[in-house]
Amino acid sequence: MSLPSVISSHVDPGAVTKVTRLLNNSLGDVLSELLQNARRAGAKIVDLELQIDGSDMWLSVTDDGAGIADPSVLLALGRSGWDDSVALREDPAGMGLFSLAGRDVAMRSSCRETGEAWEVDINSQAWEAGTPATITPAPFACGTQLRFRLDERWREDIDQAAHYAALYCPLSVRLNGTPLPRRDWLDGAEAIFEEDGVRIGLFYDYRATRMSPCMNFHGVIVTSSMPVVAEKDRNWWARIDIVDAPQLHLVPPARKELVENAALEALRVAVRRAIYRHIRTLGCHRLPFERWSEARDLGITLPEADRVLMSWTPQRADWNSLSSARSPVRVDDHLLLGSFGPALEQCAALAMKKVGAFQGRLACPDKDMEGYSWYDGLRCISSLHFTIEREGETFRIDGSQSSELDSGPVDRLSLVLTISGVVEEKVALPAPVVIDYDDVQCCSLDDARILLASGDPMTPAQLVDLLEGACFSSSGDRDAESWDSQHDRFLLDARGMATRLLLGDDAA
Repeated sequence: MSLPSVISSHVDPGAVTKVTRLLNNSLGDVLSELLQNARRAGAKIVDLELQIDGSDMWLSVTDDGAGIADPSVLLALGRSGWDDSVALREDPAGMGLFSLAGRDVAMRSSCRETGEAWEVDINSQAWEAGTPATITPAPFACGTQLRFRLDERWREDIDQAAHYAALYCPLSVRLNGTPLPRRDWLDGAEAIFEEDGVRIGLFYDYRATRMSPCMNFHGVIVTSSMPVVAEKDRNWWARIDIVDAPQLHLVPPARKELVENAALEALRVAVRRAIYRHIRTLGCHRLPFERWSEARDLGITLPEADRVLMSWTPQRADWNSLSSARSPVRVDDHLLLGSFGPALEQCAALAMKKVGAFQGRLACPDKDMEGYSWYDGLRCISSLHFTIEREGETFRIDGSQSSELDSGPVDRLSLVLTISGVVEEKVALPAPVVIDYDDVQCCSLDDARILLASGDPMTPAQLVDLLEGACFSSSGDRDAESWDSQHDRFLLDARGMATRLLLGDDAA
């Protein structure tokens, strides 16, 4: 066999005989497709009627549109038959009647332009057999009517499918004479922007992900990756309502997602711009610096983010334990204090509280805010460590090295903070206690070495509270005791340890 000199694209006639395997639509998909065709034909009302014929149930779909002038387009896969204005505006896929492939279908139509009316019956077997369907003249008012047999599954789905197909459709739809409810796809939006043939509705809750159903294509709800802009206290996302956007196309044959093209990418940019425009009207925001810069690059000038960070509280060894919740705080002369581990942080917090140092002035670092002038101007506690004096020797505990001292009193105990800024500053505070570990990642009570400042009174109850925050961590093992049981056992052991250290063995 000789090779061909040229090749060209074409659709094999055999594709039509395989159409029942190309399309696997639900009843909702079929109704949506039929409503789209009615809308394109200029219909105002579509009537859905259930009809009983012996043991069979049929669904009749009747619209008051312009009708179909050329019935040959019905079985022409990929050929829509719409005029140029519709073809350019919506890029119809030419699937039409093929959404019902493999089913018994009867159809009637009267063309408003020509005045001709006709009907055709298509047997369920004819789809794959390719048997010609005969067109016959038939009296019918202007519009199109299509009837198809419902199997048992579609009978059960009809009510729900009809309601969903009609809910966001721009047509009035009636089921057995009763109008079906309609809703604006952008209902509940905080703001709506209209541009380039679309309506952009903005929402600020946390229900959406990047791939949530977000676009109403004339009643067909589709998924497309749209921008989500997160502030610290709000999560902005958008729904899109298509009005007249010729460059946005659905992917055939399923038509459940949009074609990735320049128009879709431009829409995503428009969504981001709309979000930033709306944020500007609110007067204040808590956008990360990266998002603030993006708004500027899109031509939206915003003020810097509010001077709000999370208040600092010491880390606890057990994330499930109840603790003082970190809350938003407006910063002024606050110091940033990062993470140094539960043991060091709990002991440092106790030392600072005891002397009243930095109370209400500590905030958590936030990399999202880096770049804002107010944030970059804040000073921070860049390091902290404890120094211990015992029997003329000095030791250091900083989370990276251990003192290797036994539990008990020491001659002197200090918390040393390094505060960075324009000028670095060191602050030393007397500390009542520090918890030391050989392994800095450890937080168990058994491995803790507790060093107490001589002459600094501490009650067993105070030490138990400190140990709970610094050392208690429940096991996530399914075979372990419950959190409450583990917690009760820890407190019992901690009371014994604290009493022994502070009051002696007899008291313990």
